[in-house]
Amino acid sequence: MNKYIESLLGLSPATLIRGLRFGPREAQRANRASCYLTQPFENRLLKEIPVTSIENILGARKVSIKLYIMKYEDGMMPVRDALALLPILVAEQPREILEIGTYMGHTSRLMAENVPEAIVHTIDLPPDYSTDLPQDANLPKDDFHLIQRRIVGREFKNQDCESRIVQHFGDSAKLDFTKIGKPTFFFIDGSHTYEYCKLDSEKCFALGQGKGVFLWHDCDQSHPGVLRFIAEWRAAGRNITRIDGTALAYWKSS
Repeated sequence: MNKYIESLLGLSPATLIRGLRFGPREAQRANRASCYLTQPFENRLLKEIPVTSIENILGARKVSIKLYIMKYEDGMMPVRDALALLPILVAEQPREILEIGTYMGHTSRLMAENVPEAIVHTIDLPPDYSTDLPQDANLPKDDFHLIQRRIVGREFKNQDCESRIVQHFGDSAKLDFTKIGKPTFFFIDGSHTYEYCKLDSEKCFALGQGKGVFLWHDCDQSHPGVLRFIAEWRAAGRNITRIDGTALAYWKSS
């Protein structure tokens, strides 16, 4: 689509306010997401992903989870999504987990506390990463306002589970995943552009040698890049589903 037409379609008071609060790059991202919401094609991509329930995923398995509740802050995983992610995690009992997108560490801590024998590997940009640096046009990032306000791993610092959380700093597109370990459970919640979602997922798939449990966050209309990527993997025969009532997509490969 012509970028000028895209800008006009995505223009709204919300995008203007977001631009004033978080700067031009975030305004551009919000504008692009708003534009996609006006397009039937993107809505169709979401509707074409089958919906399943957490009960259907668990089957006969019964699990108990530990969940702490706190005031929601922008960027953390909503409770409704945690109530789907954690039962799957506990049911699978992985020995190693890989999370892309540490942010404050809310989800890292939840996963570590719910599978007390597991090692949680989690990736995020270095704390001193500057959003003012030139960006790779072939690997566009998003959520610059979240990058700027991060205190990486804040939630698991000085907690008992911290000893089992391995923090990896770097751009997930450039990190060598083969040095991370042997995870079988992958939670992909880094940059939500198509390019990053695709590359992160492909690297996780290769690390797991084509096997494992995969969950993607922000599988919704506000993140067209995630939808586009999932549509491609589904077209390749991977039966990815959306978990009812959440922004999570799920796939188990065996």
